[in-house]
Amino acid sequence: MSWQQYVQAAQGLGFTKVTIINRQNYQTLAYSSQADIATAWKDGDKEVNENQELLDDWKDVKKSSFCFYGKKFNIVLRDNDEGGFLVCMKGKEALIAKQFKTVWIIAYGQTKKKGAKKEEAGTVGFGSAADAFTKICNNVFDSLDEAGI
Repeated sequence: MSWQQYVQAAQGLGFTKVTIINRQNYQTLAYSSQADIATAWKDGDKEVNENQELLDDWKDVKKSSFCFYGKKFNIVLRDNDEGGFLVCMKGKEALIAKQFKTVWIIAYGQTKKKGAKKEEAGTVGFGSAADAFTKICNNVFDSLDEAGI
């Protein structure tokens, strides 16, 4: 599969923004739209460089937030052993970041409003950030891990 096909696979699961970045040179290899790339921006007075966010030690428990797509997300789950992934939330928005040997993959999507029934028309999103993480692991990440990407 091409990198763009992995983006499309994640979009098929319900993610609305997906970005794949080469770890060697920070080149964006594939994305859901031209706006969905690593950028620099200001969070109040603080400069945010999203490439630096990718470089930071994801195992560091003092790091409570992760910034990408021009937003600051709270980290709700992380790989404490190897720093391989982050699961983040901001309100009803979920962001999953995964670090492979050669690439980073960042995926963003909405979670459903609490109490929404599955059969309700127009209901989009994941049950929770953990649900989003499980879906992208099972359908995208696991095959890349197995391939040694």
